[in-house]
Amino acid sequence: MKNSKRGLVSALLTGVLVMGISLPAYAAESEGISRGDFLKLVTSDLNIAGTSSTPLPKDVAVDSPYKDAVSAMLERKVIKGFPDGSMRPSELITGKDASMILGRVLGFKDEESIKRLQSEMGIDWQSQQVLNASDVQSSLAKILRNDQSAIQLMDAVQTEMASLHSYESQVGMSLNMHFQGNDMNQNSFNKDLQDKNSDEQNSVSMKMAVEGQIHLDDKQGMMEKMTMKDFMGSGDMVSLTYMVPEGIFTQSPDMGTGEKQWINMSKGMPSFDQLMKLQKENATQLSSLNQKYFIFRDLGKDIIEGKSYAKVALYGKIPSLKGLLNDTQSLTGMGDMMSSLPSEGQAAVENMGVAANIVYWIDEETHRLYKADMNMSYTMPAAQETPEISMDMTMNMGYSKYNEPQSIKLPDEAKKALTLEEYTAQMSAAAQSQTGN
Repeated sequence: MKNSKRGLVSALLTGVLVMGISLPAYAAESEGISRGDFLKLVTSDLNIAGTSSTPLPKDVAVDSPYKDAVSAMLERKVIKGFPDGSMRPSELITGKDASMILGRVLGFKDEESIKRLQSEMGIDWQSQQVLNASDVQSSLAKILRNDQSAIQLMDAVQTEMASLHSYESQVGMSLNMHFQGNDMNQNSFNKDLQDKNSDEQNSVSMKMAVEGQIHLDDKQGMMEKMTMKDFMGSGDMVSLTYMVPEGIFTQSPDMGTGEKQWINMSKGMPSFDQLMKLQKENATQLSSLNQKYFIFRDLGKDIIEGKSYAKVALYGKIPSLKGLLNDTQSLTGMGDMMSSLPSEGQAAVENMGVAANIVYWIDEETHRLYKADMNMSYTMPAAQETPEISMDMTMNMGYSKYNEPQSIKLPDEAKKALTLEEYTAQMSAAAQSQTGN
């Protein structure tokens, strides 16, 4: 793969690391539930509606009773419709299709939805050709409505964590990335990293393990050190990220030369002080933002080494990072963060979706986080020279050293970093010199 595309992978990885119900009337329960009515139940429980700007399928009119539900699910990238451009809202929905839709709402991968709905939610619809309407209503109400006890507990955690001066996190992560594009050939990546079992043409898969530490001090800033183990078969690759009063700076080796390079990522992004203020002064707004995208479930308690910890799970999907940035922007009072990104970056942010399942273990006495397990799936469609990218990430975080002294100082060499625009221009020039254009 050319250095420009290798640079894209590096930048993507660095960014990731930093980074009431009303059931319609039915003639009889045995007649099942239509696709449109199922979507209406889902959106009603989630309390969401679509916008008028969403293009509707050819068989959903602007005055259709299913319009709002269909547009909301399209915006959340939960449904896609049929290849002929239809949605067929009046057809009865099968148990398998209902399971796929519910799984996507919860942030499950399609191939895992049926199994996870059975094991985690007690839902077993896949073998039913015709669903029982009242059972569907009852199940959705149970699964898609937040547990208020979980929300209250997470609000208490937000308040407590915002009051802390410092802490450390230990991070373990596994990544599985898949690239699909017309020029993804045998020479694109080290052959040892390619998915030898894949029959797909022009595709490459790669896996890696990451270990790291995060140090945070509410006055000095945040320092993140991540080690990608045996990255692309060429040994460990270490990346550093500083989010400090001077700005946001990242350092990682160039994939073509191996030379370490600093990049100033500050332009258009919230400053460290703004983020600390956001966390400390906007707990209520942050809670509402989380509830916009996630469903909160109370999982009871765990006893670990004789101590009781409460467990809370979040299930959900962020359809595009652009929407999340816009929501965050409204809280920080920042300008248009999208406009500061290069065109490739804007396309990536606008089109990248994130499905996430997170479980937190919380000290019941202090309301501080003990640990968190996260499963996330990122998807980004192909755009311009960028291949289609999908990534599954499993991350485990442990929290320690609350309010203990930290020493976080931006290295002097980072102050000479290229801006993101300069780095992008450098990558582009390098790519052109290799092709001779």
